[in-house]
Amino acid sequence: MATAADTLRAIEARAERAIVQELRLMMQEILGLRTQLVLEDRAHADSLLLKLDHLEREQVSVPRSESGMPDFLMPTLSLTVFETSLPKAYRAYFYAHDYGDLEDVVTVESFDAGVQLVRDRLARDGDYVITASWIKHRGEMTVATPSGMVLARIEADDSGTPMTQPVVLDACDALRTGDASRIEQLFGRMLEAA
Repeated sequence: MATAADTLRAIEARAERAIVQELRLMMQEILGLRTQLVLEDRAHADSLLLKLDHLEREQVSVPRSESGMPDFLMPTLSLTVFETSLPKAYRAYFYAHDYGDLEDVVTVESFDAGVQLVRDRLARDGDYVITASWIKHRGEMTVATPSGMVLARIEADDSGTPMTQPVVLDACDALRTGDASRIEQLFGRMLEAA
């Protein structure tokens, strides 16, 4: 069975050839692993997250046409292209001030709402380094300490919302009327298999 360190090394090896979507999945995998890591592996995970973020930014940077003009200044055939690239929501990640552990992830409806949430949660009198960008109708922001420890990050979330199955809707309706047993039944088979 592969260790967490092996998994991190495998991700790092694949990262240079990965496209944006793969890089984002890799970052999610690392964030999922991060809470289980020892301090040394956590440092490796953090540096790998920064590397993946840098690789993603390189791919998302403004492409230029052969004339050297940024593509967004070139005439476009349809506005629909831009509409489909709008993010469905944003995620705000909050990290601990001590070791940089991921503490909370909040999904918000817009970049503006994410900035407001970060502003509300961080101390107003703190000394922060803000990195923000707006590329191809997507906002992104990182708030860090002067030493480089990330405290909060906002990024687009294109995953959308999962489709709710009828059995789940029925169980939630039953819960609203006071019947919690239907919710428990949703997870009963999973618990027995585990």
